[in-house]
Amino acid sequence: MLVVGAQCSGAEELPGLEGAARRLHRALVDPDLGACLDRGEGETGSLLVGTALGKEAVGKAITAAADRAKEDRGPLVLALLGHGTGGCGGPLYFVTSGSTQDGAIHQLDVASTIGAVANEPGVDGVIAIVDTCHAAAALVNPQSATAGLQQGSLHLSVLFAASAHLPAWDMNLSVQLAELLENGVANAGELLAVDAQLIKELRSRIRGQEPGGFVFDGAPVSGESLWLARNAQAAVRRSAGSLGAVACDRLRKLLRPLEGTEGIHSREQLADWLGGPGQEHLGHPALQRVLEFDRDLDICTYAVAVLEETFGGALTDDLLRKAAARAGFPLEVVVRVPCPSLRDLVEHAVLDQSAVTAAGQHRTLVHFVAALAHLIGPPGVLPQQLAVWAAKSGATIALNSRLKELGGATPCLVLVAADDGSEDVVRVEASLLYGSAVVHTAEFPCEPGSGTLVSALDKARLWALSWLGTAGERLVQVDVSVPTFLLLDSPPEEWRVIRGKRMLGVDYDVTTRWSGLLTPPSGVPLDDMLHTGSQLLSSLKTKAQTGPSWLGSGDLSSIEALQVVLDRRRMGDCVWGMSTLPEKDFDLMLEELLIHTPALIWPRRGSVPDTQALQDAVAEHWESLPDKLVRAFQERPENSPGEGVPGHLADIRTTWHDVHWQDFCQRRAGRAVVAPQDVTPKEQA
Repeated sequence: MLVVGAQCSGAEELPGLEGAARRLHRALVDPDLGACLDRGEGETGSLLVGTALGKEAVGKAITAAADRAKEDRGPLVLALLGHGTGGCGGPLYFVTSGSTQDGAIHQLDVASTIGAVANEPGVDGVIAIVDTCHAAAALVNPQSATAGLQQGSLHLSVLFAASAHLPAWDMNLSVQLAELLENGVANAGELLAVDAQLIKELRSRIRGQEPGGFVFDGAPVSGESLWLARNAQAAVRRSAGSLGAVACDRLRKLLRPLEGTEGIHSREQLADWLGGPGQEHLGHPALQRVLEFDRDLDICTYAVAVLEETFGGALTDDLLRKAAARAGFPLEVVVRVPCPSLRDLVEHAVLDQSAVTAAGQHRTLVHFVAALAHLIGPPGVLPQQLAVWAAKSGATIALNSRLKELGGATPCLVLVAADDGSEDVVRVEASLLYGSAVVHTAEFPCEPGSGTLVSALDKARLWALSWLGTAGERLVQVDVSVPTFLLLDSPPEEWRVIRGKRMLGVDYDVTTRWSGLLTPPSGVPLDDMLHTGSQLLSSLKTKAQTGPSWLGSGDLSSIEALQVVLDRRRMGDCVWGMSTLPEKDFDLMLEELLIHTPALIWPRRGSVPDTQALQDAVAEHWESLPDKLVRAFQERPENSPGEGVPGHLADIRTTWHDVHWQDFCQRRAGRAVVAPQDVTPKEQA
């Protein structure tokens, strides 16, 4: 390790440079922080500070530090503090001569130096900290990184104080970095590295300049990542015992407005402070939030203890990620590396969630517990410890309900083409379900036109894949809900959604749904449509007949003739089928049929060669629809979906209705009472 503080003389002297260099050096050699070896001060040491040090002396010190790193078989940490010239499209020169007025030949070319050291055989990575003006110009060029002596097989991290065209002020990077290393970073892992989280912390502290970072990892065999220091906050969390990362961060924020709380880092210290003299007389709202936080910690501690007792021996990172995904945790929490601990996830569920009622306050915790029970526990049997926990927490009904929702938890992506009553789709509403439990939702706007609809659908598909990938799941089932006017076009399984090239129904099992149970046609109440859907499910369950009620050509001769047929049958009494499309007014008839019953079967291409064979095939496979229709489409003769194959199921298309879709629509209708975005986070109270 080497920290170089190169001072200039006269008017160019940098106030505070020596102090910043020594403080940064102290943090880097601290055994509990940077853990670098302290070799003292001087040209052969780990700290070199002075005025007009000279290019040759600084170069020799860097060479000696690199040689020591090779002997130690470890990485080199190199920090350069002082004036920087150049940049703005050219290389950065570290002013070692004592004056910025001296030519570049008297200064150190930083990018070349870092590139040479990083390519030195035996140096296991380089972390460079450049605290100068124009510091981003210290980035090594691609040729040095990828085609140098090591041929790209190197580790390199660069932390720079400012953009290549901007100055840096008051040694801010070194001072704030040293303070971060001393105090640690909340919500970070055991080790601190040059990454997005560290840079975000630095940018929140530094004004007037824009620090940044660069990481290059070209090693063919991935070894230990380059880390800058151990995270002091992690040590505090370990000593705190009963507090995880989320709780530590929340405690720090809650105590900030209150005097005399600087030394509180653990649950025990918090309890002592709350029980101290005079606290009961404080009416400060901040104190009330601390008291509420303390009660929430009891919930966390109890839940962690029960989960460890129940599942401790079976828990793995993969299971925790899967449970977090099923419980609706944010994606950034689910994908965090290393995987959050059980305590961290429980704290997130309790402390970082929104609440509208006391009963719903810890809904995410209940969902997380249910997900673990579903993944690990025996099917249909709730472990006794969890039953007791739920009873004491007032969560028995919520837990049982969630477990029922997760039953047969095969992931399903629901894509709703929403038209808001217009003649164009304005957005795609995506919902990711496990069983019947909706765990994640998102919206993807689209402009009028089929191209933008396909693009929005593909974005929604990729969004779902990002979630399922973190949980180790595959996407198979896709439900596409469309308004009536889209049913007049090609069926959704034929839409070329995947990268705008591949048909959706080839790679996924696509079921088409009618959106009338979400957004009914004008003049039709939503409750009427939901009741019709429920009536259809009841009819299908109780009737002995197999197959739809087929409409003849006479029934479809006019809208009036069709209305006579519909008026004789109860709403939702059957599934309607058409072997041949009507010659006119199909758009009007289609909507009338769907309002009467939301499940319909009709030809994919207008007509089929043998209508009786088709009807016989539907009757034969009635109990296994729509799955058989999906298979028929995917196994159809190439480039001709069922054409010329009499009675083949690939000749027909459907809008299908079942318990799964009825449940989804009813939940959507009920959820509109309290929308998630209207909920106020507890911490904003």
